[in-house]
Amino acid sequence: MSLISRLMFDFCYFTRRLEGVIPQPILMVYEEAHKYAPKSGLSRYKASLAAIERIAKEGRKYGISQLISSQRPSEISETIFSQCSNFLAMRLTNPDDQSYVRRLLPDTLGNLTEGMPALEQGEALLIGDSVTMPSVVYVEKCSPEPSSSDIRYFNLWKEQWKDIDFEGRVENWRK
Repeated sequence: MSLISRLMFDFCYFTRRLEGVIPQPILMVYEEAHKYAPKSGLSRYKASLAAIERIAKEGRKYGISQLISSQRPSEISETIFSQCSNFLAMRLTNPDDQSYVRRLLPDTLGNLTEGMPALEQGEALLIGDSVTMPSVVYVEKCSPEPSSSDIRYFNLWKEQWKDIDFEGRVENWRK
């Protein structure tokens, strides 16, 4: 993430500075951003966090922006979120995440987050410059759907035990 983010920022930066033109706008999408842009002070996150924060702080003037996606917003750097102008918050049940999102919003909008645990699948709270007033919106499923559905443990546990080639799987894993 660090290398890709730095390269994309530098591409946009130098295009603007050296050629005097704004390149085609670029949107960097950081899915599960809490894994590589956390609040943590650990050194292993330092490079990726610096690159992502730089895009958040300076990227707009060079034609690069970002979409931060996470199921754990409370674990993401405040520097990144403080630069966001729009929020699409889906169901959040963790109290830490709810209070974190509430703190990011203006005081007059903080109470809107109280309904987040009750949002249905696909519903989201949309707040920011992109809308006149905060709204609950429906996010359509993409087509084709990603293969990221949860494993149905209960159904699998009811099935007969299967012989598993653990050695073969470990060998494939090592390749």
